[in-house]
Amino acid sequence: MSAITKPSTQVKESIVQKYPLTIFFLLAIGLTWVFMIADALGSQGILPFRLPLPLMLVMGYMPTLAAVIVVGRTQGRPGVRALFRKLLIWRVGLRWYLFAIFGMAVIFVLAILLYNLVVPSAHLPLLSSGFPAASPLQMILSLVPMFIIFTLVNGEELAWRGYATPQLQARYSALVSSLVMGVLWTVFHLPLFFTRTGSSQADWPFASFLVSTVALTVLYTWMLNHTGGSVLLAYLFHGAANTWTRVLSIDHGPHLLGWIVDALLVLLALIVIAYEGRENLSRTGKRIQE
Repeated sequence: MSAITKPSTQVKESIVQKYPLTIFFLLAIGLTWVFMIADALGSQGILPFRLPLPLMLVMGYMPTLAAVIVVGRTQGRPGVRALFRKLLIWRVGLRWYLFAIFGMAVIFVLAILLYNLVVPSAHLPLLSSGFPAASPLQMILSLVPMFIIFTLVNGEELAWRGYATPQLQARYSALVSSLVMGVLWTVFHLPLFFTRTGSSQADWPFASFLVSTVALTVLYTWMLNHTGGSVLLAYLFHGAANTWTRVLSIDHGPHLLGWIVDALLVLLALIVIAYEGRENLSRTGKRIQE
């Protein structure tokens, strides 16, 4: 029996060794889409249920599971430990913490102000109507737990920025790696566009989402290459973006507002590319490749 099964195992291992990045993306999308598609079908009434919260949390960590599987097969336990150690890179300078936590808030506020200038009759408020703002203390007490929750439940960044981006940067320039990663990250979210309720993508134009995701990915890569590969900062950036989207009047806002956000993100990404250089997106002349 062992003589029959051993070659099969060797074939599987050789495929992962030969095409680790392709296998990773297929696993990340496949493992996550099982959950996403089921929930989308439930939202359409095709299935008689929606995913409960515990399964939604599990779904969020499927990309990381895919990364751990591929790294475990190709690099063994030392590689998996090295992957998780990227979460411990925290000595990166205060300016990067400020950008990770407040960068998207600045973009969103500017977008709302510009929207109100373009559409004077709108008078879109800065704060979302669903966010309690009776006092500064109440705002902080609501904002901090929200930020912590959105950072912890997001299980993607160890996969995207910890594994996939360095692998791409080992083959391509930082800009090309970001463009590839941005498109694949967009595809990863595709089933959410068919989820009627409970999804930010439900009423988000696909083209707008694609533009914003690719521009954001350039910023993620820029930050990654300047912080020595800190996945911790990527988690903070992702968690903060999801938080500010709900605190400010961005989530489910007018489509024009979304396009203004896109334009600001693209402008910032272009500034980064022009100033830092497309090869590394870093003045240090280095890009993270492992």
